[in-house]
Amino acid sequence: MNDGDFIKIDFEMRVGEDKKLVATNLEKLAKENNIYDEKKKYNDAVLIVGTENLFKEINESFKNAEIGKETEVEIKAEDAYGLRDPNNIKVHTVRELQKLEIDPAVGKEVTINKKRGRIISVTPGRVLVDYNNQYAGKPIFYKYTIKSVVEDPVEKARSIVEMNYTMDADKFDISIDNGTLTIKIPEETKFDPFWLEAKYNIVSEIRKHLPDLDINIVESYSKPEKKEEAPVEDNPKQDEGKKEEEIKEEQK
Repeated sequence: MNDGDFIKIDFEMRVGEDKKLVATNLEKLAKENNIYDEKKKYNDAVLIVGTENLFKEINESFKNAEIGKETEVEIKAEDAYGLRDPNNIKVHTVRELQKLEIDPAVGKEVTINKKRGRIISVTPGRVLVDYNNQYAGKPIFYKYTIKSVVEDPVEKARSIVEMNYTMDADKFDISIDNGTLTIKIPEETKFDPFWLEAKYNIVSEIRKHLPDLDINIVESYSKPEKKEEAPVEDNPKQDEGKKEEEIKEEQK
């Protein structure tokens, strides 16, 4: 495999000396290890060889990997998520968390001052938050099998959307015509604040990996439908009352 190749893989990622499974694209394996997420779509994972979001050891292994052959890579703790740093454990007051509308509970993940951490202790007036990565200090075992290399530019673009945005990329209408890549976004994405950042990353990645294509992102907003006013129904009693009043007026 070469840098920039889009590859479809089956994978499993395990952490620690006990090799606990923490991530996989295989639904059956996820269920067997009690990490199944019903909100997640379990299908072929697509990665781009050589990207910075992959561990160096995994990228290097791709270069010698063969389609259909299982490969396992071990990554030392210091080369994975780093060693645990006691300085990344901070004390916060309960009042500070209350101002942020955070209900302190052991094990809860929180974001404070733009840093993500996990609450490890709650005592009267004090909350201890660990800002180390949850896998810090543990080796990583990554096993994968390359199933195929993605060549279709539409499928590559869809993969880039999948990598950079949480919504199912199959909901996006993606096509190429006369050198222009068009991405029509689904209705629920139009008002998603996370889409703004994701869109920037998606455009940047497409420019990098599909440089010969112009990019057209379509966000269509239809005018609201006019509500038809319900016809006023005749009220016989009301009509009789009006007629009686008219007769009395004529008799005067």
